Amino acid sequence: MSLEYVYASLAGLAFVTSLITAIIGMGGGVLLLAILPSFVPPSALIPVHGAVQLSSNLSRFLFDIRSTCFTALGQFFVGSIIGAYLGSQLFNEIDFSIIPLLISAFILFVLWFPIEKVISKIPGKYFSIGIVQTSLALYVGATGPLSTSILIKDGYKPIEVIVTNAAINTIINIFKIVVFIYLGFVFYDFVFHVIVMSIFAIIGSYVGSKLRIGINIILARKVLIGVITTVCLKNIVTYFIG
Repeated sequence: MSLEYVYASLAGLAFVTSLITAIIGMGGGVLLLAILPSFVPPSALIPVHGAVQLSSNLSRFLFDIRSTCFTALGQFFVGSIIGAYLGSQLFNEIDFSIIPLLISAFILFVLWFPIEKVISKIPGKYFSIGIVQTSLALYVGATGPLSTSILIKDGYKPIEVIVTNAAINTIINIFKIVVFIYLGFVFYDFVFHVIVMSIFAIIGSYVGSKLRIGINIILARKVLIGVITTVCLKNIVTYFIG
């Protein structure tokens, strides 16, 4: 495929997925990660995704910062420091060719297994999820649904869930970028991919913040889960049969 087609596709993908998350609070980053293997090699998949998601999540957080639950965010941040360190210790042992399979399998697990029922019973759950979510993010990329499900279960308003989860994922993506630079990943090789997608991700966040009112969030989430599940199953089948 031509470079123009790649950049146009990535721009559209970044805009739509950022728009989705800005409106319903979940799923955009997961959907982006599920489709991105069509445009980015496995070894660059998670670093590039993390860099783009940083712009998407940070912009979404800043657009509605007053709706952030800073108590949960502070606990998560402390756990995230530990998670980034623990996750980086085994990274060089990973076979990058299996990354797309791991990502798709993890996404399906998070979407369909009620893991929030287990995590919600753990003392200091936001600290604990900070450790787990950040360490896993280095290997499977999009772990946002974990914190989203906990925030929803704790009874936060939809806007609080959206913005606090954006802040949480901003923290995760900052740590991911730091770890990948430390491990030797060269972001410069994909700088135009990241720039193009980041610009349109920010635009998507802004537009989504304006369209949020009036959307049936529950119905939209169900439809999105169906789409993401289909893409992940396709990735798994492709991995095994080509």
